[in-house]
Amino acid sequence: MKITFDSNSWEQVFDPSDREWEPVQSAISTGRITGFICEAGFRIEAIRKRERAAYFAEPAMAVQSAYSTVVRNGKPCIPIMSFGPNDAIHPGLPEMQAPKLKAALAAGVRLMRGLAWLGLPSPGDIRDPALFVQTSDPEREQRQIDAAARIEARGVGKAAFDAAGGWNAHPGTSYNEKVFAKACAEWADGELVASHIAYRNDILCTNDLARAAGTSIFDPANRAWRATEFGVQFVTLAELLKLLST
Repeated sequence: MKITFDSNSWEQVFDPSDREWEPVQSAISTGRITGFICEAGFRIEAIRKRERAAYFAEPAMAVQSAYSTVVRNGKPCIPIMSFGPNDAIHPGLPEMQAPKLKAALAAGVRLMRGLAWLGLPSPGDIRDPALFVQTSDPEREQRQIDAAARIEARGVGKAAFDAAGGWNAHPGTSYNEKVFAKACAEWADGELVASHIAYRNDILCTNDLARAAGTSIFDPANRAWRATEFGVQFVTLAELLKLLST
C-alpha cells in the first residue's frame, strides 16, 4: 500500500517526542506500507512564514556556462549553458524539521518530485537523487503536469500563490503577509496532490481538513472533485493508524 504523507502527518509520525504513531513508523520500516513525501514542501513551505514575501520576490535562477569555448570535431562551438534553480540561496530546513526528515528517509520514505520550477531552489537535504522514487513510467510527468493544471484552473494550488501576489509580493508592495504565507502553503499542497495523482499512490494521508481556510485544495468540494475525477482516497493520521490495526 502506497501512502502519500502531507507534512502535518509525516512530521508527527517521525517526531521522537510523539510515541502515538510508532505503529505507522513501524509499518513503513517493515515495508508493510510505502511512504512518500513531495519535495515541494521543502522548496516552498520550509521557508519561514515571515521570510516568504522577500524570498519569493522573484524566481531564483542560476545560469551556468563553460568558461572556454567548447571544441567538437576540431571546430569551436557555442559554450555549454545550463539553467536551473539557484539552490545556494535556500536557507535550509527548519531546525525541528531536519531530523524528522532524516529519520523518515532512514525508515524508507522516498521523495516524489514536484513540477520542475527552475526558479525554486532546493535545500541540500534533498539534493541526492537516490532519495527520490525511481520510476520508469514515461507518462508520470505528463500526468503531473495535467493534474496541476486542472488544480490551478479551480483557483487552488499555485493559483492561490499567484492571486496573493506571486513572485511580486515582496515587501514594499501591496500584499497581505498572512494571506501570502498561507498561499505558499496552498501551492505546496497543490504540488503534493498533483504528485500523488501522478505517482498513482493509493492513499493520501493528511490532517488538513481546511475548515477555516476558505477555498483550498483540501476543502470538501475539492476533495469530492478529486475523489470523483482521480479516485483520490483521503485519510487522517488517526484513520491510518486504525486501518493498520485491522
